[in-house]
Amino acid sequence: MQLLKFELYKIFKQKSIWITLIILLGMSYLILDYPYDPNVEKELYKKWEGPITEEKVKLAESEYEVLQSKGTQHSVDPGDNYTDTKFIEPQILEKIMMVDTIKNSVTQRLNELEGENSVKANVEKNMLEKINLNYFSYFTGPSQIVIFVADGGFMVLGVMLLLGLSPIYSNEYSSNVDNYIFSSKKGRKSLAWAKMGASLIYTLIVVFVWEMFSLLMNFLQHGNDGWSTPIQFLTAPYYRDSPYSFTALEYHFVQLGIHLLAAFAFALLIVLISSISKNSLIAFFVSLSIFAVPIIIDGVQWLETILAFSYTEVLRVQFLFNEFKTVDVFGYPISYPVFACLIMIMLLLISIKTVLQIIKHKEITS
Repeated sequence: MQLLKFELYKIFKQKSIWITLIILLGMSYLILDYPYDPNVEKELYKKWEGPITEEKVKLAESEYEVLQSKGTQHSVDPGDNYTDTKFIEPQILEKIMMVDTIKNSVTQRLNELEGENSVKANVEKNMLEKINLNYFSYFTGPSQIVIFVADGGFMVLGVMLLLGLSPIYSNEYSSNVDNYIFSSKKGRKSLAWAKMGASLIYTLIVVFVWEMFSLLMNFLQHGNDGWSTPIQFLTAPYYRDSPYSFTALEYHFVQLGIHLLAAFAFALLIVLISSISKNSLIAFFVSLSIFAVPIIIDGVQWLETILAFSYTEVLRVQFLFNEFKTVDVFGYPISYPVFACLIMIMLLLISIKTVLQIIKHKEITS
């Protein structure tokens, strides 16, 4: 415990990580700040909140046609003096109209699966049959919180892990402290566990901080409504074709769980890279390359497929749930979320084992 406390102290005493965290959260606030007046938006939603009926969908279609005929679509040239109402109202109508599109798509897919009797087909059928889109409410808060994980939180986490953990072993090599810490073979293992434990606690704290920031920022702007909204409505149309019957609250818990698992795996990878790097800058840039490559190649289809289960993509989570996707393992289909978790657990365990082996056989420099 003393070693663990000391390793945590060494991580958190770095002033750069506190300054960086404040800057990153400030930038996130400016970049992700909601562009419309939440009070206006809430009033516009009130008219449509409640059970979604065929009549309500038809009314939305009728009003949307009227807005289009008046030329008040929300896609306008920059500089046009449209009010928030004229921006928001068509978006609300589109979301209600989307219900029919989703239901028709689900029905069509169920018909396609009717003749199939495979495990994969049965799993997909069971999932699709549970989707419930019968209620509509104001859900901007939960939607923004879910978006933040993929568009802001993962970046805050990545930068904080790179800065905080890259020097965890490298600094000791460069300052020759390794001569002392490796002088006792029995103490090597304890210290390695302390460093890895401190890294995981640091990771947990970083995730907790940006999650609290996101919750507070959106609660103050949008309130706490909409957590029972089906994920098919969230960040439309990204999850429109999702077969998962999660509410926004259920999905966010799952999303955070997978994000945290990938964060732990990436943190221990950084510790591993630091354990074999004589210089903390080398550890930083090697780890940065692993984190940044999936972002840089975004849009290159064949490379995206190869790196689909990279640390960065799993940290963002969203691609795991937007469609029904599986990986066949010995003829048995495993869903993307489960497969991603298995990959992260495997990588985490490999990092732990490798760090322990490296430190066990590390030679003291003269």
